[in-house]
Amino acid sequence: MHESNTLLVKWVFICTFLLLSASATANNNVEEITWLQSDTAPFHLNKTSKAPNGGLCDYLIEQLIEQLPNIKHTRLLVPQKRIGKYLDEGKMACFPCMIRRPKSTKRATYSIPTTVYPPFNIITTPENAKAISSQHGAPVQLINLLTDSNFIFGQTAARKFTAEINEIARNTKSFDHASLSWSSENESSAVIARLNHGYIDYTIDYPFLADYYNRFSELSNVVALPIANQSNLVLGAIGCSTHAPNNFANNALRQINQVLQQNILPSAQYQASQRQWLEATFPDFIMQYQKQVLNVNPQATSAPAVVENPDKAEH
Repeated sequence: MHESNTLLVKWVFICTFLLLSASATANNNVEEITWLQSDTAPFHLNKTSKAPNGGLCDYLIEQLIEQLPNIKHTRLLVPQKRIGKYLDEGKMACFPCMIRRPKSTKRATYSIPTTVYPPFNIITTPENAKAISSQHGAPVQLINLLTDSNFIFGQTAARKFTAEINEIARNTKSFDHASLSWSSENESSAVIARLNHGYIDYTIDYPFLADYYNRFSELSNVVALPIANQSNLVLGAIGCSTHAPNNFANNALRQINQVLQQNILPSAQYQASQRQWLEATFPDFIMQYQKQVLNVNPQATSAPAVVENPDKAEH
């Protein structure tokens, strides 16, 4: 009888343990993700014969939705500034096109690297390129250009860059004096259009932005100039709202990182979706993708610590 009671107690203990483990696992799973998108080519594009997978970040979203069928996925197209607001307010949302940070910010917690971009360039017209290079060097001395009142710097209102460029712009107060575009539709094309019409003289962006507009639009009068001492590559990542309830960011990224690492990032089709937009201005893309993305340390899948000051850089 004593032995029978002992076995019963053990059985109850095992069942209780399994139920609690299942409950804990369920509580750590995310049930719904809102995927934020901006109207910013070539990061987000409608599918066409020339863009069969959409933009740089569209195929990534599609694959994540396919690979995570137990999660309800919603896609929401909003202006870039609104994307920051969604993340800051702690919505259960992720943005697939962020510049990856080594640590979380108050705004976003980051996935493992999803792609690698070339360094930022000066984007300008061929006519202005000659004058800028003549006066500020080739590659361009960024501080000298940003402090030169003869050239008007323009950008979209929500656009930020790498921490280094952001710091230079803050120190030179360039963002304070920039000619900002507040358009919420075709945000990158609004800036390129202003360049073409002479309303601004230059902006800062990736060289593949100029390549995209030269190849696929009528706004083709733009060129890219390298920036001096800006040789560091830029890693892309998914950013999920740090302040979303129920540890949303960490739980979502745990599942996202797993399918990224196992299925999406090694796939030939995903890499082809990146090469289409990047390779023309980034010949070393495949080599750097192998090094910076596929060979990432598996420990990077763990959630990084949150820092005090937010960094608002996006794609």
